[in-house]
Amino acid sequence: MSIAENWARVFVVITFLTFGEAQIIGGIVPNLIAFGLFLGAIGYFALNGKMAEMFGWKNKN
Repeated sequence: MSIAENWARVFVVITFLTFGEAQIIGGIVPNLIAFGLFLGAIGYFALNGKMAEMFGWKNKN
């Protein structure tokens, strides 16, 4: 194995780690935030809407 091949492997590993980390930050984190907002919206409407009235969590006025 020559020095050029070793440097090529180092370059590939560094590039993969750099773009792999960016993909995790750009892909997983926004999806988790959106999922949390989605669950929050479900909880909000469950506690304040017809479902809350049906289960007696909210008083009927």
